Amino acid sequence: MISAIYNFALTTGANRVIRGARIEHVCGDPTLSPEKDYAFGMRIVTTALEALTIAVPGPTLFDPMAPGKTQEAAHAS
Repeated sequence: MISAIYNFALTTGANRVIRGARIEHVCGDPTLSPEKDYAFGMRIVTTALEALTIAVPGPTLFDPMAPGKTQEAAHAS
């Protein structure tokens, strides 16, 4: 699930939650140039696709903006 309200998604039991940008534009940012908005959205979608290939023990947050790797998992507690 891609969500800007990722804490809610985690507490309701979604296994894989990808941190989205904003409620109005979950996979983009209209304040960016078209090229940067496209790259930003692709990073979120790519993280979501990669999250599907990772086994998770329970609700897990994937942050596409985390430095380093594209996928950064943090288990909900």
